[in-house]
Amino acid sequence: MRMAPGPVRPITREAPPSPRVLWVGVAGEAWLALSRAARALGCEPVQASLPGAVSLELSRARPRLVLVHWRQVQERGPGGLSGLKARVGASGAPVILVAEPETPAEVLEAADAEGIEDCLLTPVGEAAVRARLSALLGARVLPAASERYSPRVVLLAGAGGARTWAGLGSLLEVSGHHLLYSATVEGAAARVEEHGAAPHLLVVVGDGAWGGVWARAGAVARSLLEGVPSLTVTPAESGRGAVTLLPRIHSMLGREGASLRVEERVPFCCPVEFCESGPQGLAWTSGVSFALSPGGLFVRTLVPARPGSSVTLRIHLPTTGERLESHGVVAWANPYVPREGLCFPHGMGVRFLGMGPPRLMHLRQLCQATASP
Repeated sequence: MRMAPGPVRPITREAPPSPRVLWVGVAGEAWLALSRAARALGCEPVQASLPGAVSLELSRARPRLVLVHWRQVQERGPGGLSGLKARVGASGAPVILVAEPETPAEVLEAADAEGIEDCLLTPVGEAAVRARLSALLGARVLPAASERYSPRVVLLAGAGGARTWAGLGSLLEVSGHHLLYSATVEGAAARVEEHGAAPHLLVVVGDGAWGGVWARAGAVARSLLEGVPSLTVTPAESGRGAVTLLPRIHSMLGREGASLRVEERVPFCCPVEFCESGPQGLAWTSGVSFALSPGGLFVRTLVPARPGSSVTLRIHLPTTGERLESHGVVAWANPYVPREGLCFPHGMGVRFLGMGPPRLMHLRQLCQATASP
């Protein structure tokens, strides 16, 4: 019997690298709060401010979260971050803006163009950073949504792919729905098989009740999508005419009460703070809104409130320096989850409740002023 010439050493496996959190900005109070929260959750915080340093850190390892100070956006101007969201991966690390209530609207607009998905207001609290990291690392327990508030999965099949749905697709996304885009019905059926998403509606571009891509669907695709309600629309309806089509689709999806009348919203960039009402509603958190209407608003955040819950809102108006307070109810919410091909925004849609006539009139005036050329 042959014996080993020496002691047998156990095989050691390399420990996986710690998730990295990238801070784009100068060292300061926000960086310290981020560092403490990241290290407490086993993450590695990394700081960079110069463009070359940011590119270097992105090339070394892909971060799990990116936070950008608003002055970095202001100093570099529109497009100055060189498509930061695209460089970290469209389905990868979320990008959060660290702003102030008085951050200029043009900076928020530039941040929107960079793909910002959340907003933290200064002074940044360690708990706010920890909540975002917990959501990304899967440590945050998500409440189960009831059927009334659960998102609807909509298949959009058109010859031009996502470009065909620049109008209707964006309106459905901002209504909280989960979308699967495809150029053909066969492709839509394949996406259903790939993602295991049970669709609630199939919308196809055609020239008649059974025209277009739906008429060319094969037997296999038809069998996979059998029983799924379908709607055929014209190219004009999927683009500029999407506003008139949206109420009909919401009715088919059983969401007419939760549509928040997206067709009335106007672009309006503003930081938003929110707090759930009730005994547990003790902590304020923040997000950002890029669309506003007299009936409600969409808040981008990785940690939205529970669907159906009552919330108190603080809407900071950069154009006037005012703070508008209101109560609302969360009509739908999309907390952070890996999207895996589904298109939908992280955040929540909030309907205003009990807004008095003076504030409602003021809000209407702001929306009209923004919508006017």
